[in-house]
Amino acid sequence: MVSPHKIKFNNIESITLPLDLIIEVAFDGDNGETSTYLNREAIASETHDGRYKRVHRYKYNESFSPRFTFTKKGFGDFTIEQLGVFFHEYIHYLQNISTPWGLYMSMVQYKTISETYAHIQSADMTIELPLKVTTPSLERQWAIINIGQGHYPFNIDYDQTCQIIDRTKQIKIHRTGETIGEKTYPKISLEITFVDGTVRNIDLGALIINESMAAMYQMMIDPNASHEKYDLPYNLIQILCEQHYPNIAHDRKKLIAICYTSLFSLSPAQVLLEQLENASENPDVSGLELFNDFVRNAKIYDNRGKQSTVSEFMDGLIDNFKEIISQLLNCELDYIADVLDKVRISKRIVPLISIVYAEELNPSDIETIIDILGIPFTYNEKGEHFLPKSTKNPNRDSDDMLALIANSALYNYIAHPNKYRCCPLRFMCLQSNLPVIKEECFDYPWLGEKCPITGLCEHIGLKNKEYRWTY
Repeated sequence: MVSPHKIKFNNIESITLPLDLIIEVAFDGDNGETSTYLNREAIASETHDGRYKRVHRYKYNESFSPRFTFTKKGFGDFTIEQLGVFFHEYIHYLQNISTPWGLYMSMVQYKTISETYAHIQSADMTIELPLKVTTPSLERQWAIINIGQGHYPFNIDYDQTCQIIDRTKQIKIHRTGETIGEKTYPKISLEITFVDGTVRNIDLGALIINESMAAMYQMMIDPNASHEKYDLPYNLIQILCEQHYPNIAHDRKKLIAICYTSLFSLSPAQVLLEQLENASENPDVSGLELFNDFVRNAKIYDNRGKQSTVSEFMDGLIDNFKEIISQLLNCELDYIADVLDKVRISKRIVPLISIVYAEELNPSDIETIIDILGIPFTYNEKGEHFLPKSTKNPNRDSDDMLALIANSALYNYIAHPNKYRCCPLRFMCLQSNLPVIKEECFDYPWLGEKCPITGLCEHIGLKNKEYRWTY
């Protein structure tokens, strides 16, 4: 069993690796109090001291590799505060793998990787890096994602930007649409006044829904985790309900269920508002009933006008996702297939809704979910890491996760290199039993001594191509 541990924030170092959220991994016999880039407050975005920036837009872009602090201990020694932070981050993992929205985003991401590899294999001239490959189909799909994700002002000035909403001023809801191909997708924007007097427009979408949902789960565990300085994004859904749907605004369980329901579509913001209105008109109906009703009755149409139920749509996404990622990884799926099959809505197993309607959310409920769905790949800058085990041989790491790690690292290096052009896996190689140290880790990691990247690059044909960096 794995669980979180206290984080001791000793000092701040310059970030040299493109990690979204750095973790510390403490194994048996280790107290976990080692230096890290981020402290507990940073994970929850509760405090900022000006020495780091959290970029939400890129935090959860990979389904099977969320990053959070944990140790190999039980939940028994865990404080309420620590448990709340841990489950907040674990919720994001479940949002990625157990909802159509999360799966769709991941599927498009891995299709993008496959198209990038195909471009490299067919290239007959010098490849310019960074390499951004797209197709009309991918452009359309990423456009759908951009609308569905929404947008809000997390930028370099985030620490200095007021995020406390003025609750005396009405949040204005604007409904428009954006046409992609032959279909128009609903777009929801909110005009929000903050206590410093500024008025900002944000595009409501999965980004805010995910964070608000995770924060409400966290507050169910730890009532003191109010995120009072960061209404945007953590308290926005509840504040919106206080103003527009007051009779359900303080039913946290119902709001969590509605947030989760909205992620079972490709228009999360639109479904969120529809479900909030439905719940407001039927205040005696529980969130669990609302979710079940949506799954039973909602219809989803593809680009060809074909109709499917929510269960059929999700099953199709999972099957398509498995096919895409199996081809990309060029190996038999193991851990990934097992997890995806467990979260099929057609099996009527919805742990995130079931536990919220338990009498009281407690450590044993959380532990049960983790026992079922496990802990995905996690790592830190020191090369310490945790890998899911094979479902066929519990004594071995899952090969599909190893392949996914290498593919994700290579793609991110090719398309989104860090400013040092350092291989994303270098930190792991340095901590291996036989450390791999080579100059090519900077600029051209597919050259030089054999490593996880060289083998993959041989497979996709990058090693034999001509290439140059454009910056």
